[in-house]
Amino acid sequence: MDEEIIFNYTYTLVSRPQLHTVYGKARIVEAFYQYFMFGAIKGEIQSSHYEKIQQASKEAKRIVDEAITKNYGTDWLEKKVSEIIKILDIDSLLTVPVSLPFMKAGMALTEEELLKFLTVVSKNKEGDFGKVDPKSILRGDNVYDEYKVLLDENKKSDNKGLTPETIGVQIPATNNIDETKIYDLSLINSLKTKFKEWKFGWKEQHLRSGDEFDEESYIEGNEPFFTDVKKSIKTKIVILLDHSSSIASDALEYKKATLALCEVLSYLKVKFAVYAFSTQNREVVCWQIKPDNVKWNTITAKRLAQIVANGSTPLAEVYGKMFPILQSKRPEIFLTLTDGEPSDPNAVRNMTKSLKGLGIKMVAIGLGPNTIRATTIATNLKHLGYEKTLAVSRLKDIPSKVIRILDA
Repeated sequence: MDEEIIFNYTYTLVSRPQLHTVYGKARIVEAFYQYFMFGAIKGEIQSSHYEKIQQASKEAKRIVDEAITKNYGTDWLEKKVSEIIKILDIDSLLTVPVSLPFMKAGMALTEEELLKFLTVVSKNKEGDFGKVDPKSILRGDNVYDEYKVLLDENKKSDNKGLTPETIGVQIPATNNIDETKIYDLSLINSLKTKFKEWKFGWKEQHLRSGDEFDEESYIEGNEPFFTDVKKSIKTKIVILLDHSSSIASDALEYKKATLALCEVLSYLKVKFAVYAFSTQNREVVCWQIKPDNVKWNTITAKRLAQIVANGSTPLAEVYGKMFPILQSKRPEIFLTLTDGEPSDPNAVRNMTKSLKGLGIKMVAIGLGPNTIRATTIATNLKHLGYEKTLAVSRLKDIPSKVIRILDA
């Protein structure tokens, strides 16, 4: 268990920001956190600040040890915080920017870089855990058997109910796939910030009448009252991603945008499933990226990363392969993202009608290199029986467009 804890400490340190990306007094707070928790800091800091951080960390450890030894509660610890603030020489009313959790796309490090972090953390934690072998931690000697058990259990879960292979849907292989290349952390974090109010379920909204009067809004000529409005998404959605050859030139950015969408839907706790289609060995294949009963994770990201854009746009055939799943799951919305015209419009129109007959709202987003082309594709899709169509010319706009659909 010690080795697992050391690895977790290391993963947390890797996920923390470089100090040069944190500004003002908040940099001192971040540096103190890193030094206190891990015995090391990421980046450089002024020598005078470093001395204060060392002193504060030493005092903080003494306080924690005393609390554990004498069985003091958190109220006692809270009273001691002022001593740390005094040593760090920061304002007790300082507002430290509360950002989204720093995330790492599957820990995009080489083994050599990770081993360096493990070595530093394990050495600094010798007083707590004794000596551990960083190379053994890296190999995962103690957890390999447990990992094999979890894999077996996961396979059992995947095999419940309809098996994808029996209904013409395949699961992409994930061996030797680097999914980190399709993570756009800037886009993901900006989207999470944009929709964070939905995460907590409430949004402050200004209205003509409401719970409280806002003097500043009244003076500025805006609606003078504000009230908290409940924001939540209960809609179940299935997303189908077009990976025909026409998307190949923009495949990387397309995957970045759709992965960001999945990250945000997972962050907002929306129940969703993701599928894609492409042509492999001259045969159209419908790929299961994520079923609705599995959380979005590294494995599902790898599945998305491995799909190669190729072939035409046989939407009707793909819908046929997915029909048993959709009939069984009955999502509220079935969303198709495509950048081309379907091979057989009449067949698509018939399949769309059949799926609408199940009570599923059919929605499509037309992707184009510019506004005119995207609008043309969306207009043509409208004639195929979709209840709602949208046009997107910038791939990064996909996540926001989809979330707005769910909020409608």
